[in-house]
Amino acid sequence: MEDTFGRIKIILSHPDEAGNVGAICRAIKTMGITRLAIIGARDLDVAIVRRLSVHAFDVFERAERFDTLEEALEGSVLSAALTRRRGKKRKAFSILPEELAEKAGSIGEGTLALVFGNEEHGLSSGDVKLCNLAVHIPTSPEFPSLNLSHAVQIITYELYRHLKPAASCQVIQRQRLDEITDAAALTLKSIGFFVLTGEEDMKEFIRDILGRASLSESEGRRVKKLVTKIRNLSLKKRGQR
Repeated sequence: MEDTFGRIKIILSHPDEAGNVGAICRAIKTMGITRLAIIGARDLDVAIVRRLSVHAFDVFERAERFDTLEEALEGSVLSAALTRRRGKKRKAFSILPEELAEKAGSIGEGTLALVFGNEEHGLSSGDVKLCNLAVHIPTSPEFPSLNLSHAVQIITYELYRHLKPAASCQVIQRQRLDEITDAAALTLKSIGFFVLTGEEDMKEFIRDILGRASLSESEGRRVKKLVTKIRNLSLKKRGQR
């Protein structure tokens, strides 16, 4: 996973607010990204950056510094301009964050550069032209402007959600499924359930439901333990009468 997120570089073009830069450091680190590049903004208040970054100030300390976007994009295999503005010189179309995440998962090796503009002016048409594609975050037309750090958080969250390997789950095999089904059927039989219902039909029904549930091995053990405990309690209760 480190190799995957190590390929992603966040580029901030001439940010004005130290607080935003600090919040961005925190935002991207929570999503497994630590590569940050800053164009301009040499006079940021470092104390404010440190305070807003919380435990991600190391991202700012390691940030690359550039004078131009061309320099910052050098070596990237795919670059995306994050902008809500449209125009004749601002790409023919713009994709959604989830579409960007899909592309990021298919580019193989190489740096994916995500370019964010200034808080007030955003990215210029020239900046957008330098990137391979444009990406926008859908917002309300009544108030479409997003805070810079919030925009970075949304984009990096989509990347993390799409690129992070899913947690593995060991689904129980057919033999274990049969064992649980038999245990459930035995419990039902102990309370006289099959006097009115066919046993084999009910076992098939239970097995199919459990199979569609794709239980993990641990979940299967808990289900078997549950039905066995119900049977034992039923037998104990009848023995006390």
